[in-house]
Amino acid sequence: MILTNSDRIFDTQLNTQRYRVSMKTTFYLRTDNMIQGKNPIYLRISGNSMPSERIHTYIYVDEKNWHSKKQRVFENCQEHIDINLILMNIEAKLTQIQTFYRLAELSLTPKILRAEYEDKLSRVNFVAFFKAAIPEQKMKVGEERLERYETIYHKLKEFQPVIAFKDLDLKWIEKFKAHLRDNLKNQDTTIASNIAIVKKFLGIAKKEGIKLQFELDDLEVGSTKGNRTYLLASELQKCLNFYFSEFINPSYKLILGYFLFSCMNGLRISNVQGLKRTDLMSNDFSIILVKGNHDKNMILNKTARRILEHEPRLFEQKFANQHLNDEIKKIMSVLGINKKVTFHVARHTFATLFLKAGGKIEMLKMLLGHSSIVQTMIYVHIVQAEANEEMFLLDDLFKIKAAV
Repeated sequence: MILTNSDRIFDTQLNTQRYRVSMKTTFYLRTDNMIQGKNPIYLRISGNSMPSERIHTYIYVDEKNWHSKKQRVFENCQEHIDINLILMNIEAKLTQIQTFYRLAELSLTPKILRAEYEDKLSRVNFVAFFKAAIPEQKMKVGEERLERYETIYHKLKEFQPVIAFKDLDLKWIEKFKAHLRDNLKNQDTTIASNIAIVKKFLGIAKKEGIKLQFELDDLEVGSTKGNRTYLLASELQKCLNFYFSEFINPSYKLILGYFLFSCMNGLRISNVQGLKRTDLMSNDFSIILVKGNHDKNMILNKTARRILEHEPRLFEQKFANQHLNDEIKKIMSVLGINKKVTFHVARHTFATLFLKAGGKIEMLKMLLGHSSIVQTMIYVHIVQAEANEEMFLLDDLFKIKAAV
């Protein structure tokens, strides 16, 4: 639910009289909309001369069992306990929202109260705000990033389903980090990445005029780079041999085919999911970059073409991202590759082996679709670090005896 400027009020524009406007909530029965002999209970929210809002509770009762003055079901009704309890819970939630707004000194209108009640856009509960803000990011990021946002939303909800903005401070952030580390066993880089996204959504909230209890610049995310896991040339060859062998399980063959195809061109999982087999019939094809949202033309090398032609189901039968990652881990275990491999490792494998084969960093930047050469340089550092380790190989050639 998008709120207009007239529905919002920033702290610097706070009008004390405005935010103290009392909301009147009334349950009533609609007699013009009967279903199977029962009428729906609606909730009306009004406030002085402001336009009122109407909410369908999706509760139906017989008109003769409804007490209009008490706004409750008569006790002689068989379902009166359950229905009245639900109505009490609705009132309690509305009261909680109004209390939060009063204490946070935020303006409240019937329209905003309805949005809060329906969790369409929460200016009180950060978890609800996070969920409501995800769809608005759809035009700015790819499906893969949206899935990450959804994952982090569920982590937040699991940790604390309701956290008021007024209670969200740096100490709370540290507690959330501890939950990710101790309970979910997330790695440091994963935690940093999660906190970076939490910080982004807090920034969105701040732009919406929601008052935060700390400066965003004081929230330290940490390094999200970490070590780029990739397959060595020998490990990639082992995967290719398994893929082209006659002993591979058909289900493994299809999953591994997608992974190896990406190893040959560095495609993200979202790009692989978006391609159809008909798109790959010629040597060149087009993808949409996650960042920038523009087309990029690519060509298939010979190995990618062999991988594609070896499995007719490739780009015909698709799987959910999580299923792909789960199956890839099983395949690596079968092959004795003791690395934490996800689909994204294919992209790192392509980039690293491309540079090892003599490819230029400028060309790799274009192939990966990076907006800045800084992003691509991480792979140069990986190759350089590996080369430095090989300096010790000479020590094995010359064994110098220690002086007596």
